[in-house]
Amino acid sequence: MAVTMKHIAELCHVSIATVSKIVNGKDDDIGEETKRRVLKAIKEQGYRMNSLAQSMKTKNTKTLGLIIPDIKNAYYTDISRGAEDMAQKKGYSLFLCNTDDKIEKEISQITKLMKQQVDGIIIIASLERNMKLEEHLNITIPFAVLNKSTNYKDYSVKVEVNNYMGMYEGVKHLLDLGHRSIMYIKGETTLNFGEERLSGYRDALEAYGVPFREDYVATTTFNVEGAYHYLKDHGLKEGTTAVVCGNDLMAFGVMNWAKENGIDVPHDLSIIGFDDTIFSTISSPKITTITQHCNEVGAILVEELIKKIESGRDIKMTVSVDTDLIVRGSTSTPQGI
Repeated sequence: MAVTMKHIAELCHVSIATVSKIVNGKDDDIGEETKRRVLKAIKEQGYRMNSLAQSMKTKNTKTLGLIIPDIKNAYYTDISRGAEDMAQKKGYSLFLCNTDDKIEKEISQITKLMKQQVDGIIIIASLERNMKLEEHLNITIPFAVLNKSTNYKDYSVKVEVNNYMGMYEGVKHLLDLGHRSIMYIKGETTLNFGEERLSGYRDALEAYGVPFREDYVATTTFNVEGAYHYLKDHGLKEGTTAVVCGNDLMAFGVMNWAKENGIDVPHDLSIIGFDDTIFSTISSPKITTITQHCNEVGAILVEELIKKIESGRDIKMTVSVDTDLIVRGSTSTPQGI
């Protein structure tokens, strides 16, 4: 005979509602001793919640979709881990979908997830965008987005990372060390964070009386190969003593190019990355970078989306996340100072 919630309640001398709250992770108002006693009984009695019956009763499937551009990119991997950990903590399962940075695949994944009746979707936008396609897509369930990056209507949750200040602080660090010829190798993107970071780079220079020069800004793909091949083809601008990059992968590419060309990092060339992924710690020297707290961002996206799903309130939530400069071995005072 199957063990029921009623059986657990009778065994522990509590109400069925109390057992239900504990099973569903909504037990903030229940004492620790009661929770311990109920969880012990659940384990000993081998109780298993009938997920199908539960979803039919509540009209919730306890599932979320997470759409990312590329799981091979450590930035998205870190966000995914934070999202998965929070989902598990809240009693939800997470479906992970890749888009290969293609907008049509992103929209296809959103449509499939809605058909699978997930309770909500977290969308980390692909670099490729199409305003017409996005504005015509009717997303009928709660969804969360990262930064001001999409044109989908009626998002429930938006998490904004302070990309402007992150880049500003990175360039300021170089300026404080004495650098004045600083190149910026940025990634190809139409997403808002690209302009925010460029503004941070430009404003930091101007705050120190260093003229902003368009020819000191290079654009390539957001990966090791992009930065490496750009420098292999074009080299550094004459007099450059420091390079700030669009992400850690690009910084890794700059470092590889520098080593091949006998350029010592950081004595001949200082390098800064962005994201604080594993690539910033496996290089030699380790890379100075700006952390976006990716794990925390993933957790916030899931936590706030679940709050929206479970409350049913028709509101929009925006959460801001600050960046921090992580100083490591790839930056130093330029020679001659």
